[in-house]
Amino acid sequence: MKIVCLQFEPFLGEVQRNIDHATKMIADLKPEDVDVLVLPEMAFTGYVFTSKEHIRPYLEDAETGPSVQWAKTQAVRLGAHVQVGYPEKRIINEEDKFHEEFYNSVCFVSPEGNLLATYSKHFLYYTDENWAEEGAGFRSMPVPGLGQVGFGICMDVNPYQFKASFLDYEFSNFHLKQNTNLLLCSMAWNKGDEAPKAEKVEPKLKSAASKARAKASEGGDYKEAGDVEEQGDQVEDDDDNDEEWEDEEDEEDEEQSELQHETIRYWAVRMNPYYGMGQRSSQEVYLVVANRIGIESGNLFVGSSCVLKLSASGPELVGALPANKEGLLQVEI
Repeated sequence: MKIVCLQFEPFLGEVQRNIDHATKMIADLKPEDVDVLVLPEMAFTGYVFTSKEHIRPYLEDAETGPSVQWAKTQAVRLGAHVQVGYPEKRIINEEDKFHEEFYNSVCFVSPEGNLLATYSKHFLYYTDENWAEEGAGFRSMPVPGLGQVGFGICMDVNPYQFKASFLDYEFSNFHLKQNTNLLLCSMAWNKGDEAPKAEKVEPKLKSAASKARAKASEGGDYKEAGDVEEQGDQVEDDDDNDEEWEDEEDEEDEEQSELQHETIRYWAVRMNPYYGMGQRSSQEVYLVVANRIGIESGNLFVGSSCVLKLSASGPELVGALPANKEGLLQVEI
C-alpha cells in the first residue's frame, strides 16, 4: 500500500490560491504512485478563525464544497483514496425549524470519486471552539482494499480539553477496540504549550525497515526511511564569512530537527495502548499524519508529517518530513 502525505503552507482565506498550490505540488503523482493521499486539517482555508462570522465565507457543503470536489477529482485521477480537511456547514431540520451547525471535518473519498465518509473533529482545540460544534464521536469503518480505517483531526489525539487524564488515551483506546489498522490524521498542529508532558510514557522510536521516501519541495534527493534530517538553504556570502553562515545554518537545522523529533515522539506516545499486550501480534497498524507548516496569526505550525508503524514492541518511524518545509511524504507499507 502506497501512502502519500501532502505537507504545505496554506494562506488564511485564500482558498483558490491554496487549491492551485496543492494541485501543482501533486501534479507529478501518477496512479501507480499512491493508494491513499492525505492532506492537512482545513487544508485550503487556513486554520485560525476567530468567530462564526469570520469563518462563514469559507464554510463548505459536505458534498459540493471546493475541498470535497478537489478530493473527488484527484481521487479519480489517481485511482486512490483521498482525505482532505475543511470547515463544514450543515443545515439541520428539527420539526420544520432550520438552523446551521458548523464543524471542523474531513472528507474521505474513494478511487471512484464517491464520498465514503465525513468525519467531524470530536475533541475541539480552543481555536475550534470559536466557531465549531463538537463532532459526535470517533469513527472507524471497513474500507475494501485498506482494512479497518479510522479518522482523526489534530486535537483528537490529545486528552479531552487537556482536562482528562493523560493516561485515558481516548482516541487510541477507541481505535484499538475497533481493530483499526490504518489511522488517517489530518493536522494543523502548532507549537503550543497546551499539550501535557508525558515523561513516564515515552516509547523509543525505531526506524522501520519499510520502503519510504520524503522529498522536500525546496530540492534534494529522496531520503530513506527514518532519515528525516533537513537540508539547509544554500547561502552565498561575498565576504567569505563561511564559518559564520555555517554556524547559523547548523543551529537552525538542529532546532528544526529537535522540533520535529519532539512532535513525532508526542504523537507516538498518544498511541500507547497499541503497544505491549494491547496489540494483536498478527495485525499491522499504521498511523498516518499529514500536518501543515507556516505561521498564521502568530501560530507556528510544525509540519513533521509522518507514518508510524504501531508495533507490539513500540512505535517504528517509517518516514517523515521536516518541521519547516513543504513537500510530499511517500511511503510504502
